[in-house]
Amino acid sequence: MCRRYPDYEWATFAHFGWRHTPSELVLTLARLAPSRPGELDDDVGHVAIREPYTLRVALDAEQHPLAIGVIHSHPRHCPPAPSTTDDDMDGYYSKYFAGFAPDRPYVSLILSELDDGTALSGRVWWRGVWNHLTHVAVERSRVNAWPGDRLKAPGAEERHQRLAAAFGDEATSRLRRSTVAVIGAGGTGSAAIETLVRAGVGRLVIVDPDHLERSNLERVHGSTPADAAQKTPKTAIAKRHVATIDPACHVDSFVGALPHPAVVDAVVTADVMIGCTDQQHSRLALSDIARRYLVPAIDCGVVLEGKNGSVTAQVIQCVRFLPDDPCPLCRQMIVPEQLAQELMDPADRAQRQAAAADAVRRGYEGAAYWRDLPQLNTVGYLTTMAGAMAAGYAIGWITGRFTPPFSRLQMNLLAPFFDVTNLEQSAEEDCACRRARGWADQGAVDALISAPSHWQTVRQS
Repeated sequence: MCRRYPDYEWATFAHFGWRHTPSELVLTLARLAPSRPGELDDDVGHVAIREPYTLRVALDAEQHPLAIGVIHSHPRHCPPAPSTTDDDMDGYYSKYFAGFAPDRPYVSLILSELDDGTALSGRVWWRGVWNHLTHVAVERSRVNAWPGDRLKAPGAEERHQRLAAAFGDEATSRLRRSTVAVIGAGGTGSAAIETLVRAGVGRLVIVDPDHLERSNLERVHGSTPADAAQKTPKTAIAKRHVATIDPACHVDSFVGALPHPAVVDAVVTADVMIGCTDQQHSRLALSDIARRYLVPAIDCGVVLEGKNGSVTAQVIQCVRFLPDDPCPLCRQMIVPEQLAQELMDPADRAQRQAAAADAVRRGYEGAAYWRDLPQLNTVGYLTTMAGAMAAGYAIGWITGRFTPPFSRLQMNLLAPFFDVTNLEQSAEEDCACRRARGWADQGAVDALISAPSHWQTVRQS
């Protein structure tokens, strides 16, 4: 799309996945469909797409479920505002492609380099209405939606001056316009949430299915004994705690779990996800959303190990899930028995547990019916450290100042020099995670996991 940059325009057709949430239309770039020699007119300065290119892309659309769109560049320093020619092109294509790809969006994006960085404008024709681009996120790059994301916020507030001094005023503006989804609001998640809100993140999506118990008081930030007595949802505690730190931070909190469809609706609008649970299904869902909806994620966890009354290891793990990274299945992070038990219907779970107990009473092995899995030992200072680290890497992604320098980081705080290890692992070529990158809902046939039918309706706290 920038072949003739910086002086002349160029273009390419592209295919997009999408998800229609209750409030937004979320689009994901699935793949490009570049032109072949002679399919664009080189003799004019603007974009002139010849009929063979258009027809080739239209006929190809009958072979896949993705949306069709055009991405083209404007000359450097020329704002990416649609011209009269662009209006004519979009008016024609929005109707033309409807004949080959009915009830799919038509997408038109314009890219340009301005003094303050790369900007992208866009509009989407779908179901008889033009929808205008309001936010854009590009992996490892800083691209602004024009004009919305280009509108710089006022200078950093005094409370954020330290961060602005380190990363610049633009970084604080980006944080204020960003959304971070935190999956799990326990010890690790509550620490990540507090770090993010103190840094100035403008919106948080917080997800957790559980209420607070007395044993959680040692590590859940913002919790009180009254919360344990009243069985307050952890998401409600987090939302209350955020309000005491920064009332301007908007919080959408859900008592539920991934990949429930209502939770996915909220999470796919985020710039970054942070996984803070010890659940197998949550890790699979994080990886799946990163792959199909292009939302980068960091999954973090901790474990204490001991022997003979002494603590022998304090381990923190952070796993990066970018759209093309190996999934938890490829990384052998998933225990099939544990995953099956997590997703089991409550009645079936109770029946199996009763059968296992009965087998043990009769002197037999009960694992054939139910396997009790050990709980990971965690303490507040360790979960706080892990959550703050994950939040820090999310801040680096959002501001564009740094990226996680690892694929799967493990560190032992009791080993010499923390014994830091980066486990570089390859994906299995036949795994579903190698397919449907950026396909959003249209890649559901290759989803790594789906919500069980017995999961209760998600509610907001």
